[in-house]
Amino acid sequence: MDLTERHKRILKALVDEFIQENRPVGSKTLFDKHDIGLSPASIRTVLKDLEDFGYLASKHTSGGRIPTERGYRFYVDSLVILYELTLKEKQRIQQEYLKMQFKLDQILKATASVLSSLSNAAGIVIGPAKNLDTLKHIELIHVRGDEILMILVMRSGTVLHRNIFVDQNYSQEALYQVSKYLNDNLKGYDIYEIQNVIIPKLMIRKDGPEDFIRIADLISSAMTPDNSEVTLYIDGFKNLYANFRDEEQQLSQVLSLLDDQGFLKAFFSEYIDQDGVFTIIGKDGDRSMSGVSIITSNYKMGEKRSEPWEL
Repeated sequence: MDLTERHKRILKALVDEFIQENRPVGSKTLFDKHDIGLSPASIRTVLKDLEDFGYLASKHTSGGRIPTERGYRFYVDSLVILYELTLKEKQRIQQEYLKMQFKLDQILKATASVLSSLSNAAGIVIGPAKNLDTLKHIELIHVRGDEILMILVMRSGTVLHRNIFVDQNYSQEALYQVSKYLNDNLKGYDIYEIQNVIIPKLMIRKDGPEDFIRIADLISSAMTPDNSEVTLYIDGFKNLYANFRDEEQQLSQVLSLLDDQGFLKAFFSEYIDQDGVFTIIGKDGDRSMSGVSIITSNYKMGEKRSEPWEL
C-alpha cells in the first residue's frame, strides 16, 4: 500500500525523534514536539497504520514505537534531504586538518572522532591500501658498491625506503637520470599500476636511460608494499554503550562486528570505488548486521593520475 502524505509526515517525525533520542516514540511526544497538525488521537491512528504496514514496531515495555528496517529504508530513500555543508563549515574542517600537518594517520584518527561526534554513534575510517597509494616522487641514491637506496614519497604523505642490490656499480649521476625518467613517467600512478602496467611498457618502449633497462625489474620488485592490508580507525565506543545501555544483546552484536576487522574490510571494499553516499540498513548488508545500519562514503587525498597510458 502506498503511504499517504499524512503517513509520510508522521513516519519522518518519528524516525527523526528516534534518531535524536534513541528511545521509543509515542503519539504525545510527536504532538508536543513536532508541528504535525493532528490531534494525539489521529496520530495514534496513523501510527497503528504504519505498524500494520511494517514500517514501525511496538516496544511492549513502553507505549512508544520504533522504526523497523523497512521504515528506515523508506525514510532514507524517500523522506530524507541530504544536508549540504556550508562553505564556512567546510573551511573549518579544512583548518582542523591543516593542524595535523598532513600526517595521514592523525588525519584519519581525527576523522573517525569527528564522525563519531556528529553522528552520536561509532565512526569508522579505513586507511588506503598501500599498493593503491599514488606516487608523488621517487629518488634513487647510491649508497655503496652494489647497493642503491630507493625513496618513494607517496601522495598520502607516506615515505617508503627500499634497498636494492645490483650487480654493478652505478654512479649518482646515472641514478639521477634514472630517477628523473621515473618521475616523468610514474608520478600520479599507484604502485599496482606502476608494477603491472607502466614499467613493463617502459621496458618495451626503451626510450629511457640504458641503466633503467638494466635495473627496471629490481625497481619494480622493490616497490611491493610490506603489507597491503588497510588500517582501521574506530572511535565512539562510549556512544555505543550509551545508546544500547538497555539492549545488551544488540550491544554485544555491534561490538562483535567492530571487532571483526576482516569482515569490516571486506564489507567496505565493496564501496571503495563507488562515488556517493550509501546507506546500508540491517540485512541489506549481511545477516549478521540485523538491527545495524551503516552510512558510508569514499574519500581521497590528493589527485590520482587517470589519463590512459600508451606506448
